[in-house]
Order: sequence, then structure tokens, then C-alpha cells
Amino acid sequence: MFTGIIQDLATIKTKEEGLYQISTNLDLSKCKEGSSISCNGVCLTAKNITQIDNKSFSFEVNIGEETLHRTNLANSILKNQKINLEKSLQIGDEISGHFVYGHIDTTTTVSEILKLDNSWEYHFEKKFNKKNRFVVEKGSISINGISLTIAKVENNTFMISVIDHTFNHTNLKFLNKSDKVNIEFDYFARFILNNE
Repeated sequence: MFTGIIQDLATIKTKEEGLYQISTNLDLSKCKEGSSISCNGVCLTAKNITQIDNKSFSFEVNIGEETLHRTNLANSILKNQKINLEKSLQIGDEISGHFVYGHIDTTTTVSEILKLDNSWEYHFEKKFNKKNRFVVEKGSISINGISLTIAKVENNTFMISVIDHTFNHTNLKFLNKSDKVNIEFDYFARFILNNE
């Protein structure tokens, strides 16, 4: 389980078929073999965790065809894009975002990015059919593993407002129009709506 508060940006590259290497400045000294790490919102199992120098680490992950097909990780690997990283939540940690499980529901694309005076507006396509009901104003959503609040919902799109800190510490700053992002809907919203 995660909180959607991104701890570092990382690079991911293919090591061999189905095996990928992730390099980061995130301190992984307390992570054990088999630890869960959120990689662009996808919960992956870390192995062969190695400290490179005083501030950098690398680890390996196996990614199956199903995960590559259902997420944007294949694009990130192909285009050498930065991915968001977050270590799993531990008992006693501060929960600043919302509960994020690392189980991607779907992907969608960026339809527009607007730079305002004090923030950015990111607009995304809303093409989730029955799952559209999980996209509500002031509701939580995870985009590329980032805990965000939906600011506005329209017929075919939804918008999030991003402040400086979030922009500068996540891979949102590298997104362009038509880029694909990973979406995880608020887990608690599913139970509430399913019990109505």
C-alpha cells in the first residue's frame, strides 16, 4: 500500500526479456528483497537492490506482459522517460495523500496542459464507461502513482490543478499532450458506490 506522495524520479531500462533495471537517488537501504515499490503507480516487487554510491541505488523488477499491456510502463521504457517512485507505506508513516494500492485500473491520455500564474491545469480524457462514476469533483485519483484531487469534471474530460511542489517533484513536468498516464481510482469510492 502507498500514499501517492512521490519520493523520487527514476529511470527504467530493459536488462533482458521481462527483467528491468531501475536507477534512483531514493534511499533503499532499508528495503528488503521482495519489497513493494510503486513505479509510476504500478506496485512492483524489487529484487537485487544495490547501493551504487552514497546517494544512488538500483534494483530490478520483473514485469509481465499483462502489466506492460495495461499500463504506460512499456512507453516509459521505450522512450527513456522518468518514472515516479514511492516506497511502500509502513505502520506509523504519515499519510499525506490517500490510500493507493498500485493496481492500475486503466490508462488515459493528456488532452491539454495549461500554465496559469500559480499552477498548472492538466486535462485528461474521460473514457472509462461504467468507471466514469469514480471521477467526481473533489474526489481522489492516482495518476502515475501521484495522489491528486479532481478539480473539474466535464463530459469527456476531467481536470486536476497542480501546484509548484507537485509539478517539480513528479514526472508531471515531463508530460505532453497525448501522453498516456496510469490511472487508479480511489479505492474507498468503489466500496461506497458498489453498496448503494
